[in-house]
Amino acid sequence: MSASLLIELRVEELPAGMCRVALAGLRDGVVALLEGVEHGAVRVFATPRRLAVAIDGVAGARASVETEVTGPAADKAFDADGRPTKVAEGFARGKGVDVSALYTVELPKRGAVIAARVREGGERTVDLLAAGLADVIARIPFGKTMTWGDGTGLAFGRPLRGVLVVFAGEVVAGEAHGLPFTGETVGHRLYPDPVAPIDGDTYLHALRSRFVEPDIDVRAGRIRSLLDEAASELGADRIDDPDLAEEVLWLVEWPVGVLGRFDAALLELPPRLLVTSMRVHQRYFPVHRAGALTEDFVVIGNNPDADPAVVAEGNARVLRARFHDARFFLAEDRRTGLAAYRERLGSMRWIRGLGTMADKGPRLGAIAARLAPLVGADEGAVAQGAAWCKADLTSQMVGEFPELQGHIGRLYAEGTPGIDPRAARAIEEHYLPRGQGDLLPASPEGAALALAERLDSLVGCFGIGLEPARGGDPQGLRRAANGVVSILLDRGVRAPVGSVVAQAVDAFADFVRDLGGAADPAFDKWIAARVDVEDLAGRLVRFLLARYRAAASDAGLGVDVCDAVLATAVEPAALDLVRIDAVVRALSARRGSEAFEALLQLAKRVSNITRDVAAGSAAPDAFPVGAERDLAAAADALGGALDRTLGAAVPDVEGAIDAVLAIRSQVATFFDDVLVQDPDDPAGTARRLALLARLRDTLGRLADFSRISTR
Repeated sequence: MSASLLIELRVEELPAGMCRVALAGLRDGVVALLEGVEHGAVRVFATPRRLAVAIDGVAGARASVETEVTGPAADKAFDADGRPTKVAEGFARGKGVDVSALYTVELPKRGAVIAARVREGGERTVDLLAAGLADVIARIPFGKTMTWGDGTGLAFGRPLRGVLVVFAGEVVAGEAHGLPFTGETVGHRLYPDPVAPIDGDTYLHALRSRFVEPDIDVRAGRIRSLLDEAASELGADRIDDPDLAEEVLWLVEWPVGVLGRFDAALLELPPRLLVTSMRVHQRYFPVHRAGALTEDFVVIGNNPDADPAVVAEGNARVLRARFHDARFFLAEDRRTGLAAYRERLGSMRWIRGLGTMADKGPRLGAIAARLAPLVGADEGAVAQGAAWCKADLTSQMVGEFPELQGHIGRLYAEGTPGIDPRAARAIEEHYLPRGQGDLLPASPEGAALALAERLDSLVGCFGIGLEPARGGDPQGLRRAANGVVSILLDRGVRAPVGSVVAQAVDAFADFVRDLGGAADPAFDKWIAARVDVEDLAGRLVRFLLARYRAAASDAGLGVDVCDAVLATAVEPAALDLVRIDAVVRALSARRGSEAFEALLQLAKRVSNITRDVAAGSAAPDAFPVGAERDLAAAADALGGALDRTLGAAVPDVEGAIDAVLAIRSQVATFFDDVLVQDPDDPAGTARRLALLARLRDTLGRLADFSRISTR
């Protein structure tokens, strides 16, 4: 027999960022717990206050399977009189059978051994749940956990308040972490009367009748509909903010839309400040009309009984207070001036043992000046941007709205006489990208300063041993390295990654030395580390390439293709990321085609034959056999083609791949017509192997094809 299973964990409100990961953890844990138990479709439901799994057609027990297991040799298990020895008794005990049930079988290689029939499985589903659900709950992943009560119990995202476990309409007997299994749940906080669902369908109906929408997709669709209705009513642009909508999805159980409005006079404040305050601090949706910010906003509330007018006025009152504070801070900051705030950076430590934020500016300027030509930036504007890029950190506005660092600096710089507009823009853009998928600097000056910011952090932290540990990265160095890779690719920087890193390492080391070396206590950790700049540069190059490899994998590009292309350089520092990325993407796109797979097979054959063989340089006319001459000529032609295509300012990777694919026929003919390793012709064997090694090395300028899987 089979029946439905429903499991729900009731919790205090989980932070929005925890919910999806926790729900997946519960689902995977329950499915794993039921391994061997036949079941049907698995559904999941969740709100900020509950995580639930409903499974249809769950069998009443795990399938029972009988298997034959073999053991020690028969002559060791039974004595000369046929009586079982301690060996036989131990084997029987370990397999849970009586020693009388043992028998002898003949195996091809081992001869006579003892064996037994062992039955596995058969455990009742309710017993599996009672015994294992507590462990499933304890293993649900959370970025941060807490304990409650006496602090010695379960570590969970938020306090666990109830565990519902219903199978076949009955409550499963058991408990988890001090909470007995129950058959009841509760609805919205305003409708807390308990209800007793018996399966997934009645669960949905019961909660909806008490103003809880547990279906994630339905709740998300309701939020989308409310935003569309609000935009239509206001005659505004479509409200399209998927990140905020995802967050709000995990803040409400029953979405209710409310329209609010603040004083239009407050629109004189910087638009990004207004938007950030609404989105980040209040989770309100700003409203735009023809692309311009309006005084309207939309709130997705969680109270089905609230008076919309009262809610709108209360939320508007909160916004007015924040916006009036912002207006005051803005006026005070402008009265104080950016120069005064820059002077205060000396009291703001960056990282203990690596100086203050006041040291950052000139150091970023030194690094950015070296990198400016690579991205086509004006060195004067970059230097000016570096000198002012951290000044806003001590302003009142950034103190109140830290998300606006950089943007506030740009606004203040644009109002400061003598600051180049390109420098002002770079002040804002040097924080980009803030994370995966974020915008990249749009100006060359912003790109130069953004590269300098990230490389400076990487050099300083790696220099004193603050490299990211497994799972831990408090300084955000992986994010910084991702930013370096993204900017280099976006700006098309055709320079060896090692030279880019070396510029930053040398500038940082020169800065510390020029400050007075060991006499400067602000850089005591760098000085104490006795940093080997060459070793540091090598570690940073490897770190950047590892981040590129991870990004390529996340983008769906083959990791084996990535490794094959990265292997083309003898020294990792010599790799040109722009060319590497172009080749990886092009090869990944060609993968699976008949021509490409045939080339892989031939390239792997060449690589296997020529392992530890040095390449030869004989001209084509030095080969006596036509197939050898043709292959030698094709290898030389391929080398020239790769010089032209890959050496171009914009690599013609497609042309390079076409050139490689074009020599397939010569390679195939060579292997068909020539005996490569002829024991009667050692000189010819050496000549042919040297030719193939030459071809291997020529192919290797595009990729080490032997590393690409043919599966």
